[in-house]
Amino acid sequence: MTFTIRELHLPETIGAGPIDDGDAEHFLAYVAVRNAVEADVVGTHLLTPSAAELLPEFRSNPTRRRTHFTAAVDGAVVGRAMVTTRPHTPGAGAYIMVDVLPDFRRRGIGTSLLHRVETAAHTDGEHVLKVSVAHTVTTPGERIAAPTGFGDLPASDPGAAFLLGHGYALEQVTRISVLDTAGLADRLTGLLAAARLVAGQDHRLHAWVGPTPSDWVEDIAELRTRMSTDAPMAGLQALPDPWNATRVEDHDRRLESAGQTALTTAVEHLPSGQLVGFSEIFVPSGRTAATQEDTLVLREHRGHRLGMLLKATTALDLLREAPHVEAVVTWNAEENRSMLDVNEAMGYRAIGYEGGWQKRRD
Repeated sequence: MTFTIRELHLPETIGAGPIDDGDAEHFLAYVAVRNAVEADVVGTHLLTPSAAELLPEFRSNPTRRRTHFTAAVDGAVVGRAMVTTRPHTPGAGAYIMVDVLPDFRRRGIGTSLLHRVETAAHTDGEHVLKVSVAHTVTTPGERIAAPTGFGDLPASDPGAAFLLGHGYALEQVTRISVLDTAGLADRLTGLLAAARLVAGQDHRLHAWVGPTPSDWVEDIAELRTRMSTDAPMAGLQALPDPWNATRVEDHDRRLESAGQTALTTAVEHLPSGQLVGFSEIFVPSGRTAATQEDTLVLREHRGHRLGMLLKATTALDLLREAPHVEAVVTWNAEENRSMLDVNEAMGYRAIGYEGGWQKRRD
């Protein structure tokens, strides 16, 4: 089989009318491969974003450099690859992703795409390569255990076999969970009451829809920075990822340009006047599934049920602001038992798993 690999240059826009931009058509095919592979592995289209949602996220920006490639057979895109590096924090490692449609695997396409993104990462000065990818969970046979002691994956899963064959090692297993919104308000009533009691009088909630209020931009920047150091990363190389007010504002603008609305709840520690935790849900335009994104309580302020208080409050805001949403999807490291306890109490159930893989390339 003959295939061609080329770098993808992202289009400026993807409009609602007929598309005559070759880059836009190419990007739509790229996204179609991404979504088809993920739906095939996880068995649901809940995680299927539109090309318009992905375009702002897949662009390079001041803190992320992204390079994309496609593989085509007879002019049809059958594979895609992406590499992401952090120019502001060299040495943090590169995140890569390779997807090939099932009917075109074992023909050298994935290996060729992997070589392209590994070379691009090396050119950017990164020698630690990281992959986060969904895996099948029902495949029988040998399992690969995460070195954290939490979670495992089937060795025969196509993605696992591919990564093992190219020198990657499993470092972490992440649970993909879904929360059904039907009956959610009733389920949260008791959980919220109990959390408020433990949180006590020293904590006050603040909630907003859309961009971060100017009064809290600096505090949110600090909380996002702490996400890069306080969230469980197992053996994956991680360096602090600093945020400032400008980066928060840029992030908020990109989210809006993707047609997504952020619902955010933050908790203020009244004695210090600082935000010490936050939780956010992103609601895509035109879809019935939202995503529970970052939730963080600073380590020094844990033990007060603030995680439950934040997540349950944000979920209730979702019911009010986006009543059309039927489900919320989230991702949590299997070793993050405290957050999984919160999720399970709220009604989240596992629908799949992701592997966090890593390779060091000299």
